[in-house]
Amino acid sequence: MRSRVFAVPILLIALLFTACNQPTDSREKMSLKQSEQFDTHAQISKAYTDLSKKSGWWVVPKGTQEITFFTEAKNTDTVLFWITPTGTETWAERELIGYDTDGSDGWSFTWKYGDRSLHDRIYIQALGNDNSSQAVEIIQVTSE
Repeated sequence: MRSRVFAVPILLIALLFTACNQPTDSREKMSLKQSEQFDTHAQISKAYTDLSKKSGWWVVPKGTQEITFFTEAKNTDTVLFWITPTGTETWAERELIGYDTDGSDGWSFTWKYGDRSLHDRIYIQALGNDNSSQAVEIIQVTSE
């Protein structure tokens, strides 16, 4: 009976030690796999244009009258493209310039803005296919 009393705590300590010494990579991989499996929220991993970038702004060359915006998103049903003036608290002044509802060929939109001079923000808003989540990336565009 006495040997059983000592065996149970030793067995528990050995099991605990074994579980704690599981390689970190395996635990991280398992955690990442589980989070990917259950993560259904809209996500944007990248947003960019067909323009060149300078000092954080995408620069529209003179004579250009259209811009294509691209985004890499997952768990997304629709991507909206909004323009707002620069400055603070300008969301109320936004204008929907386009959208994409078919991500099978990537999420993108070509905006034919004509002769408009630009110094604005483009909000790229991914609406989740879970009908509740959304993600936003902002691109700043300015005319040359």
